[in-house]
Amino acid sequence: MQVRERNKAEKRERIRRAALKLFSGQGYDATTLRDVAREARVALGTLSLYAADKRDLTLLVFNEITVNTMETAIDLTRSRDVPLEERMLAFFAPFFQDWASNPRLARIFLQINYYSGGMHGEEYTRSRRAIARQLEFIVEDAINRGEIRPPETTDIVAQHFFLIFSATARWWIGGDDPVAEEGIEYLRRLIRLQITGLSPRTARAAGTRSAR
Repeated sequence: MQVRERNKAEKRERIRRAALKLFSGQGYDATTLRDVAREARVALGTLSLYAADKRDLTLLVFNEITVNTMETAIDLTRSRDVPLEERMLAFFAPFFQDWASNPRLARIFLQINYYSGGMHGEEYTRSRRAIARQLEFIVEDAINRGEIRPPETTDIVAQHFFLIFSATARWWIGGDDPVAEEGIEYLRRLIRLQITGLSPRTARAAGTRSAR
């Protein structure tokens, strides 16, 4: 790496760490771009070269966190023989665990994570697409095993699971002291409800007859 590129990378990392520290310590609303520039020991004009605005700055902070958590989630769901419910929970659990370790920071992320503009929006969009692809793989494996027989396309079913997760995470993180296990267990109930609705009709009918 050339000296100029190394200097840019070092400044970017200082800015990222400064924003992470201030967002965690004093919150998103109370933190200004000037505060971040001062903490990172760069000029305000220099900061603008790395983030277009404060929302863009949050993506600079969270992109790395999201990628690391996503890689953990993918590693936990490589086995293709695990039932759909358990595999979905294994994928989403690392996000709950990470967010529970810093609820204040997680609330910022969950508040702005539909924003994908600015300098760092493309990187965030790539992460979301990678998550979508992994969920599609999980759903496709469940279809191939005959575990579910959805009337919709694989990508729509995967998106449905993601939206359940997203809504659950927002509801859960709004609590005073969110506990990862509680959020995961609540998500389990919703995922189970969804899978039951997607189960083959013959299996549901058999279950109904046996219960009589």
